[in-house]
Amino acid sequence: MDIKETINKFKNNEISVYENTKNILDKIKNDQYNAYISINEKDSLERAKYLDEKLKNKEELGSLFGIAVSVKDNISYKNMKMTCASKMLEDFNPVFNAKVVENLLKEDAIIIAKTNMDEFAMGGSGETSYFGPIKNPLDENLIPGGSSSGSAVSVAKGDVLVSLGTDTGGSVRQPASYCNIIGYKPTYSLMSRSGVVSMANSLDQVSLFANNVKDLRTIANTCQSPDKFDMTSCLEKYEYKEENFDFSGKKIAVIKNESNIYNLDKEVEDDYKHAIEILKEMGAEIIPIDLKYSKYANEVYNVVMSSEVSSNLSRFDGIRFGHQTDEYKNVEELFIKNRSEGFGENVQRRIALGTMYLSSEDDQRIYKQGLKLRTLIVEEFKEIFKNYDLLITPTTVDLPSKLGIYVDDPLKDFTSDIFNVCVNLTGSCGVSIPVRKGISGSIQIIGDRFKDNDIINACETFERKINED
Repeated sequence: MDIKETINKFKNNEISVYENTKNILDKIKNDQYNAYISINEKDSLERAKYLDEKLKNKEELGSLFGIAVSVKDNISYKNMKMTCASKMLEDFNPVFNAKVVENLLKEDAIIIAKTNMDEFAMGGSGETSYFGPIKNPLDENLIPGGSSSGSAVSVAKGDVLVSLGTDTGGSVRQPASYCNIIGYKPTYSLMSRSGVVSMANSLDQVSLFANNVKDLRTIANTCQSPDKFDMTSCLEKYEYKEENFDFSGKKIAVIKNESNIYNLDKEVEDDYKHAIEILKEMGAEIIPIDLKYSKYANEVYNVVMSSEVSSNLSRFDGIRFGHQTDEYKNVEELFIKNRSEGFGENVQRRIALGTMYLSSEDDQRIYKQGLKLRTLIVEEFKEIFKNYDLLITPTTVDLPSKLGIYVDDPLKDFTSDIFNVCVNLTGSCGVSIPVRKGISGSIQIIGDRFKDNDIINACETFERKINED
C-alpha cells in the first residue's frame, strides 16, 4: 500500500479516513517497540471526521488527504506535547506548529503521533530517551539507530507510510539503513526549521522516511517551502519532479579501499559491492576516489556539533521553561540542579565537550581548527561534483548493534556515520536506500547541493532495478 493507493481507497469509499485513522491509533496503542511518546486520539479522530466530510462534500483534496504522518518529538505540533525525549521538557506543550507541520496539515495529512527519539536528538542508537530505549522491528534485540529512531520504526513496522525526522549527522539515514527503509536528508535550507528544536544549527535539517520513492517524493513536495520565519530557509519553492534517471554513461564516484580505511562490516561491504555491480549493469561508469579530508569528518563533526549543542542548549535552564528542581539553596544551585536533573548523561557529555571546545582560555583553538577542516571538506565535495554526477557510499559502516552496546561505549556514537556526517558538514543531499530485504547494508546516494531531484530519481531507478531482481 502506498499514498496514492490509500487515497484512492478513501475516494472509492472502500474505507473511511476515520476507520483508517482508528486502525492506526490501535496499532500505536499496542506498540511493543517503544516507538511513540505522545498521541492525541481525540484530535486525530476529529480531524479524520472533518476530512471525511470534506470528501463527502466534494471539496478539493490535498496531496496527503487522510494520510497519517508520525513526527519526531522535537518538531512542534500544538495539539501534542513536545518533549525532545527529555525530562527537561517532559510536560512541555508548544503553542504553535512547525512550518513543516503546517504544510502537512494544509495538504490534509493527519499528525497521528509524536515519536520517541534519542534525547534532544543526541545519539545513534535510540537508547538515550528519557522514556526508554526503542527497539528495532526487524529484531527487537537490536538498536533501530538514531536519533530519529521512533520515526524510522513507525514506517518500518507499517504503522504509517511516511514520517518526519531530523538529521544532524545521519539521524535519519542511519536508522533508515538499520530498519531497511528509505531515509532522505535534503540539501541544507530546503526544509524550514521553524518550530524545530535546534541541536546544531549549521547541520540540522528536517528529513524524511518512506518505504518507497514515490511516497518519499510526495511528502518531500508537501514539506518543502520557503519560510520567512527561518532565515536559513531557501527563498523559492523547490519542485521534486518524477523524471527518468538513466545511469547509462553517468560518472559515479565510489570510495576506494573502503574496508581497510573505514572498518566496514563484511556484510555491509558485500552489499555495497553488490550495489555497485548493479549500477555497472545499468551502464554507470564507476570510478573509485580517495577522500583526502572527508575521512576526518567524524572528528570535525564532533567538534562542530558539540560546540553548537553547548550554545543551543543554554536556553534550557528550568527558569523560563523546562524541568525545575524541588530543593535548592541559592540561584547557582538552582541552575546546576535544573540542568543536571533535566538532562541525561549523553546530553551532558556533549554540552561539556562543546563548552571545552569553545573555551576562551584556549582561544577556541580546537573549534577554530574544526571550522578550517570543515571548509576543506566542503571544497573537496565541490571538486567531486565538478567531475562526477553522484557519490555513492555505504550508509553506515556496520549493521545494527545489540541493545546496550552504545550505552556501554559512548564513543560508538561517532563511529558508524562517517559517510553521513560528510553530507551534513557540506550541506549536500543524500538518500539511504536498502540493497536487499532484512537486516543488511544500504547504499547512500549523495548529490551536490540542490541536486535533490536527481538523487531521488536515481533512487527510484535503483529501486525499480532491485525489485525486478
